[in-house]
Amino acid sequence: MFSFSRLKLIAIAIVTFLGITFFTTTQARATQGIEIEYRSFSGVTTLGPPADKYAADLAEISEQMLGRNAKINFKKISPRPKIPNGNIVSAVASGGKLVNGEGFDAAYISGGSLNPTWGFIYNSGIPVSGVSFERFIGFLYGNNSEESGLNLLQKTLDRRDRNIVAIPIVGGPAQGSGYFPKPVGNTYQEPGIGLRGLCQEPWTFRYLPPAENVLDKACDLLVGSAKQIDFIKAVPGGKILEQVNSNQIQAFEFVTPKDDFNLFFKNKNPNPGDLGLKYLHYPSWHQPYLITYLIVNKKVWEMLSIEQQDLIMTTARANVTRSYAENVSGQGYALQQILDINKNDGKSDNDIELVRWPDRDLDILRSASQEFIRLRSLDRNFSAADREDYQSILSAYQNYLEGDRYYWQKFSSME
Repeated sequence: MFSFSRLKLIAIAIVTFLGITFFTTTQARATQGIEIEYRSFSGVTTLGPPADKYAADLAEISEQMLGRNAKINFKKISPRPKIPNGNIVSAVASGGKLVNGEGFDAAYISGGSLNPTWGFIYNSGIPVSGVSFERFIGFLYGNNSEESGLNLLQKTLDRRDRNIVAIPIVGGPAQGSGYFPKPVGNTYQEPGIGLRGLCQEPWTFRYLPPAENVLDKACDLLVGSAKQIDFIKAVPGGKILEQVNSNQIQAFEFVTPKDDFNLFFKNKNPNPGDLGLKYLHYPSWHQPYLITYLIVNKKVWEMLSIEQQDLIMTTARANVTRSYAENVSGQGYALQQILDINKNDGKSDNDIELVRWPDRDLDILRSASQEFIRLRSLDRNFSAADREDYQSILSAYQNYLEGDRYYWQKFSSME
């Protein structure tokens, strides 16, 4: 918990960074307190608590800097309500009780939910691209090209009258890339089946787009009509083991070792190893990081003073990097717990084993990812407007990556 002195120092630093004089109010809206209810999409360890902490910190900082009557309180709706018509962006665009709408005044979402065509770029980037969290942050907040990725995001939403403000609030680290019944790469005791073999297994995967699309495309390129794998619609984490146990799912990925351990191994009997999914794969080609967002109804946003808006954005920016650091901490210990959990149970066939994807298969996945990226702008299942925005965002992202590629190759690798 923040002490008053620490909180005051943080708030002063924020004000210094923004260059705001809070006592100059001639151009600012009248500052008043506000409670904004929001729908949360996740409560898992690396996502839910960091979002809750952001809301709590913002409330304390705003009260200290602006006074109790101008406190900003984001309050999570519990229990989690259903999304009207299944579209969270539209539900927030219509607003909640603050603007007499039938949706939500705000919502905590994954980046992929921002838009079905291009949201994945703001969620975890392009699969098999090798782009790390810190490199993406340079795109999101930096101004190395025409404008920052965050400014581009908001301009894109405004151009299409989405009626929301998007605010990154939580950063997450690399995730495991699949619990499978057979290893893709070689283990000490068993040869790997390779991507070619995986494509021909009659497994139903719990994978999410765009990784699902890339894996599917890679199998098309590699084995054609011999492909047998299939994909199931996204299954919440709490139901994954249930569906594995009932044989509806034979392979899945979820989140980080911390989250996986808490959800699938801690006090769970049976766990994935007991159910035959003993091979945990890496690296995280499908999702090397994760950025999650708070979206706020535009009319609700305009109820806030300039000072309140700046505090919301700056506190969020600090929370993204802080939450990422806290989420990285302890992942190694959690992974070791997963690998050790079944070792002393007297069984020999359920020990979790860590398996690396072969480099040749990662190359195939990379080619499939490039083809997926190319074809998306031509896919008429998406609207012409969304495809146009996709091309604009993709171009800005690729230009940013290309602009500092040499630096990352020379200064960020020990190879």
